Parts: sequence; C-alpha cells; structure tokens
Amino acid sequence: MSDIWQKDGEKWSLVGPSDFRNEQELHDRIVEAPEMLPLGGQPQIVAAYREVPLGGGSADVLAFADNGRPVVIEVKLSRNAEARRAVVAQALAYAAALHGTTVEQLEGDILSSHLQQNGHTSLADALGEEEVDAGEFYDNLARHLAEGSFRIVFVLDEAPAPLVRLTGYLEAIAGSILVDLVTVSAYEVNGAQILLPQRVDPEHLPEPPPAQPSSTRWSRPSPTSRGAAQFRGVVEAMADAAQRERLRQLVEWAEKYAAVGLWRIFTSEGKTGHGLLLRLPDENVTIAAIYLPKDAPENYYLWLQLGVGRRRAGNTVETLAKSAGLEAELAKGNRAGGAEEITDELLHSIVEAYREASEGRGAKG
Repeated sequence: MSDIWQKDGEKWSLVGPSDFRNEQELHDRIVEAPEMLPLGGQPQIVAAYREVPLGGGSADVLAFADNGRPVVIEVKLSRNAEARRAVVAQALAYAAALHGTTVEQLEGDILSSHLQQNGHTSLADALGEEEVDAGEFYDNLARHLAEGSFRIVFVLDEAPAPLVRLTGYLEAIAGSILVDLVTVSAYEVNGAQILLPQRVDPEHLPEPPPAQPSSTRWSRPSPTSRGAAQFRGVVEAMADAAQRERLRQLVEWAEKYAAVGLWRIFTSEGKTGHGLLLRLPDENVTIAAIYLPKDAPENYYLWLQLGVGRRRAGNTVETLAKSAGLEAELAKGNRAGGAEEITDELLHSIVEAYREASEGRGAKG
C-alpha cells in the first residue's frame, strides 16, 4: 500500500488509513465514482447500477465500459468472511446469469427499474455526454452478452492473500473473462476524505508491512510449528525462576483460550527470537504474539499487530492499544508495536479483541 504524508507547518507526518464504517460506505464510494477504479487496460466506465438482480441474487454493481463490455463489481470488506470464501463464486454466478441474455432483455427486464430511476429509457440515454458511439456500443454489448466475455472486479479495503491467489488463477484460466482485484484505502486529511484505489497484481502478493523503526528487535518469524511445545521448551530453559513462572502462566493462558477456539497457537523460531503466535481461527494472521529474544529471553515482550486489530476488531482496538501503551502508535496509523509490560488488563483486552474478530463485528461505527 502506498503511504500518504501530510505537512503540518514544518513537519511531515504519516497519515494512517481510516476504516470504512461498514461495507455500505465502500459500496457508495464505488457507485459514486466507478471511474476511480484502476482497471487493467484502463477502460472508461460509462454507466453503473447498484444492487442489480441476477441469478437469484443481487450484484453489488453492474457497470458498462465504453467498449460495451459488462463489468460485474463485487464490493466487500476484508473482514467479511465472503471476502475470503464465497465472493468469487458469487461474482461468477452473476456473470453466468448475464451470459446469453439479449440487449433487449438486459434493458427491458434486468435494468428497467434502474434506468427509470435515473430518468433514462435505455443505456444509450445513460451514455449521456460520454463520447461513445452508441451504435458501436450496442454491437459490442450484444457480442459480449452472447459470448459471456465480461469483466469481473473485486473491490476490498484489503486483499487477503488467498483471494489474490484465487483471482490470479481465475484470470489465468478464464479465457474471455477479465478479472481485476482492487483495494481502496480511505484517509481523512483536513476534514476531507481521500481515497487511494490500487490494482493488486495477482502475480505479486502484497508484502506484509515492515516493523516500525522504533521496534526492530524482532525479524519476521520462520519457520512455525503448531502448538506451544517448542515455546514451552525455551521457557523451561530460562535461568530466572520468577520469569520462567510468569511465562508458564502466559502459555497456560494462551492454551486455555485456544482450547475454546478463540485462537490457534503456533510457535515460531526466527534468527533473533522465539514467538508464541495467537493466530485467528479463520485467517493466518495474529493480533497478538509473545516474543523471546534469543540474546536476552528475559526481555520478553508482547507484539501487537495493530493493522489486523483495526481490520478485525475495530471496536476494541483502541482499548487494546491503550492497555499496551500504544495509543500513539495507533493514532499514527502504525501497523504494529511492542509492549514490554504484559498486565492482566492487557491480556483481558487481547481476549476481547479476539472475541470481536471471531464474532465478525468489524470496524468501529
């Protein structure tokens, strides 16, 4: 993701992204300005309609490019389970329902009410002031409908890696179907909302965000093993009895909640340390993890993925950050931070954040 920087007087500061309050807000922005989407080949979107009934469901947005190609747009927040599972099948079902229809059926049945709401009698009317040859547009539209040669666009606030791989595979085998995966980030700058849409290249998965410069004690852990056995072994080898007992308690705490399905435990060993990773049940990311530096395991600390917290536990992430002393990191939009003091209050906040993530309540607001 590209960074947004703002100058306030003489100082430049990083502007962190703000979460979409709900899926409808992201949906509205796309309908208001579908031309913002950076689609492959840079086609111009000349008409767009929301909640179009197709195949027993409703496509989020059905749009049309200036070359007459229909564009099925599905808008999801990444915390929505459909963003990781059903969204591709959903979009294909809409495309299948559209395949084989005639222009007359499209305008007279599928889009009739949408055209009327906008004061139009046909797609030709909807083209309005666009510099598009209506005859050529209709000829191309009829061909695309007959051949099923559509464009499918997935729009999310963040793109889960499994979805990136899936859309890449679909694009590779789909033949006449064009596939785009677009992320849209929102920023608040001087009271105005700034949107940053970016096309995700399936051949290059998004890299995980780097650790913040102020917290460079830990390099990304690898490899990992399931469970806490390896981590527990490191703990039992510690010389300080008090610290050893405290870490035993933390491992037992982690195993207690893993047993009820709140998270999955993995142990990692990297070049500089060992980690106890608390992964979400439905996604291979963590909100919290405990790390033991190899050169000084007594300086263990808790690492919080604030970016994941914003995305999956938006209602409790502020409390979590406050409990960890990371309010400033959260306010700056930083994606991660470390807490050296692991208090009972912090552990409680972690549990609440994972509960929210499991319940799927999502972003605040």
